[in-house]
Amino acid sequence: MRLTRLSCLLSLLLALCAALNGAPSRAQTRLTIWHTWQPAQAALLEAWLADYAPIRDGELQVDVRYVPLAQLATQLSDPTLRPPDAILSVSDALAQPAVRRFAAALDRNLTPELRQALTPLAWQLAEYDRRTLALPLALESYALYVNRALVQAEPPSTLRALAAQAAEHGLILPRDFYPTAGMFFALNGALLDEDGNSALSVNALGNYLIALRTLAQGEGVLLGAPEDRFRAGEVGYLLAGSWRLPTLRAALGERLGVIALPSVEGRVWRPVARAWQLYLGLGSPFRMQSLDLWRHLVSESAQARAPAYGFLPVLPTAAVDSPLSALASALYSAGVPLPNRPELAALWLPLRRAINAVLDEGSDPLAAAAEAVARAAEGIAALRAQ
Repeated sequence: MRLTRLSCLLSLLLALCAALNGAPSRAQTRLTIWHTWQPAQAALLEAWLADYAPIRDGELQVDVRYVPLAQLATQLSDPTLRPPDAILSVSDALAQPAVRRFAAALDRNLTPELRQALTPLAWQLAEYDRRTLALPLALESYALYVNRALVQAEPPSTLRALAAQAAEHGLILPRDFYPTAGMFFALNGALLDEDGNSALSVNALGNYLIALRTLAQGEGVLLGAPEDRFRAGEVGYLLAGSWRLPTLRAALGERLGVIALPSVEGRVWRPVARAWQLYLGLGSPFRMQSLDLWRHLVSESAQARAPAYGFLPVLPTAAVDSPLSALASALYSAGVPLPNRPELAALWLPLRRAINAVLDEGSDPLAAAAEAVARAAEGIAALRAQ
């Protein structure tokens, strides 16, 4: 009887061991990522994650949650919420103290080979106070779109040539500073120095306002108009964000082109760049897994997906055959990083007022520039006094 019971127990133990040995071991890691992408762009994140082998093999689970950029600081500061392992957001999110407190410094985790593989512009946008606080994923900027069915001429190489073609085919031109900031930087303009002080100068800003007025007041230029008429095929040119590419291609199909931005007074247009990047949580126990995921996201195959969603790869070789290749070439060679410091907020209103004064009120560009320079300095001082 005892022998029978012992035999049964031994058989049961052997069966259990066989079952355990035969079952696959899945010590699954679970990453939580918050992102501030709108739905159309968030589809790129979904495509990226779907291609990642550890996710497909069940070794890694990624829980993705959308958090509006305006709510990011509030949610990070909420003690009732578990912080994420990583955040995918814009480079200027670093202007928020809550994001800087969240982000781990990553300089020790980055090999020289990784740094050299990506465009230096992306690393500039990932830095704050000379520390790397983010991992670059994609860039965005403003592009010059053309309806090839309407415009048969050679692409304009100068601002005057663009104005001449606009007189014939039309140009929708945003009236705010950011879309045309590439003209400002081409004319030796600067916004902030490394310490967050205003770097605006009367000469550079005044020359930009003169160039902008010349273009904006030209025949056929629709200043501040919505892009509807371009999508409808009625206007030849549109200056708009690279992220508008999917929508514009859906409207115009093969008629849509993206061409190089023209030179300004003999100086190359210097497009301003903003980055989308991954911030790794300082307290996350899965930082190495997040780094491994990022290495996948900057691989050739993953980066090649970015242009279809209106983003420029941070890996330059992935942009060669993309619809944004002309803008990418300009960005990699002459792009200027959009400052990610909080002091930048004090510059937007003075710049907007200067543009409105020149375009709407007929103010002298140099006088408007001088007022903007003074207001910017006052605004930064007030910001720091808070």
